[in-house]
Amino acid sequence: MRVYLKLFLPILFALPFLGPVEGAAGEADWSKIAQKEVTLFYPGVASWEFLNGDDHRLGGREIKKGKKDCRHCHMSKEGELDLKAAEIASGSMKMKRSHSPFEPEPKAGKKGTMKARVQAAYDAENVYLRVEWESKGSGWRTKGEPDRVSVQMNRAEPSFARYGCFITCHNDLNSMPESPSRREVAANPAYGGREDVRLYAFYAKNSWDSPRHGDRMKTGLIDLKSIEFENGKSVARDGWVFDDRAWEEKESSGTGTWTHDRYSAVFKFKLKSADKFDVAVSEGDIIPVAISIHDEGASRRKHYVSFPLAIGLGAAAEVRASKLSN
Repeated sequence: MRVYLKLFLPILFALPFLGPVEGAAGEADWSKIAQKEVTLFYPGVASWEFLNGDDHRLGGREIKKGKKDCRHCHMSKEGELDLKAAEIASGSMKMKRSHSPFEPEPKAGKKGTMKARVQAAYDAENVYLRVEWESKGSGWRTKGEPDRVSVQMNRAEPSFARYGCFITCHNDLNSMPESPSRREVAANPAYGGREDVRLYAFYAKNSWDSPRHGDRMKTGLIDLKSIEFENGKSVARDGWVFDDRAWEEKESSGTGTWTHDRYSAVFKFKLKSADKFDVAVSEGDIIPVAISIHDEGASRRKHYVSFPLAIGLGAAAEVRASKLSN
């Protein structure tokens, strides 16, 4: 907990106390709950290797030392994103040393950033996390490539609180620059005939075919929850990331809809969950989360991501969850 308090201390005490919110448990009146506007950005092929490498120059050296997080260099004191995301999305921005493009496959008209509104609430049994953003709703209105919002969560691994989902993004993932061929992946016994390399934490593997020794699963497992929108329906999924990205077969709780040119998704997960693939949270905890949004048919790596965001359950944080009262 000391790590998270140190990381988020500058913002914790600037926020007002929010008392219990009227409404039945599990039925939050979101119109009465404070919201946080979050800027998500398009990262292109920026990966964990990039963050730590020469192409990141001074930033890479500071990350290797564990001295600075992403916000230190790329977020102003006023909370504005200081990142050339538009140039990344257009394919015009090059990496410092290799001069490789941040986006080798640009899509015309792709914006560099997008805004989402985040709210949180909890009751005696569950936490509710709401994410809303403006969209044309192509996934909702058609059948094919769904739109999707996902959240990753981890309370015990300091690198996640600093760098969020970048610790699971690597150069050798499917559709990334150094991704192995489908034939190579399928021939590796560890993949059981599967042909793609999915997310993994840097402390679980050295590379797609080289697992690390030792077990940090108790602290390093990342809880993953997702809500997909396709053809007028939403589907909630529950999964995890460690040495791979996997979806669980259990039923997941979450709802979503597209109305009035915007998506709204509500994740629901239990307090004090005993499931080994869930992050266990209690009242008073601060939960670092990372949000990603696949919008307008964006698939695989071509999505928007946020810097880590602190959710407080009865604790001061960037997003303070309101306690629901009957």
